[in-house]
Amino acid sequence: MSIVQTFIVEPRTPELALCARWRVNAFSVLEASFKMELRSLEQFASDQRHGVALIAKIDGEPIGTCLLAESEIEPNHDVSPWLAGLFVVPEHRRNGAGAVLVRAIEDQARERGFSRLYLYTTEAVEFYARLGWTVLDHTHWKGFDTVFMVRDLSEPAAEKESAESDQSPPRRS
Repeated sequence: MSIVQTFIVEPRTPELALCARWRVNAFSVLEASFKMELRSLEQFASDQRHGVALIAKIDGEPIGTCLLAESEIEPNHDVSPWLAGLFVVPEHRRNGAGAVLVRAIEDQARERGFSRLYLYTTEAVEFYARLGWTVLDHTHWKGFDTVFMVRDLSEPAAEKESAESDQSPPRRS
């Protein structure tokens, strides 16, 4: 089994452009062009005091990304911080990479002193619930029926993912 490793995405790196491309293609809610998203991620990656972009790799190959963000795009709920933009390339889904990215973002939030983390999801409620997330609300957000979830970061992980044993702490890319 290959090891999923997470890395902090640094400004002006090829990984940042790849993350921007994935995000534009996967999340229509961004309403952004590749150039706009790349500029936004460059700015985001330049100041990691309140948030961070992570990239997951297997054997050096980028396979996914996720953000710890101070705010969500036009949220219906006034809370912070947010897990946002979890994306894993299709050929690596259902093999633990998403769980590794979620756990790494949770760790980043803990390191910054946060006790709770929030997210919106339209399709992955069961996935997040298995990882210890709780449904707080059902809402209509950005044109989608959406579930608002929370993770109490003081609680241990709900499910031991097989990939967790393969997880290494995020490194600088």
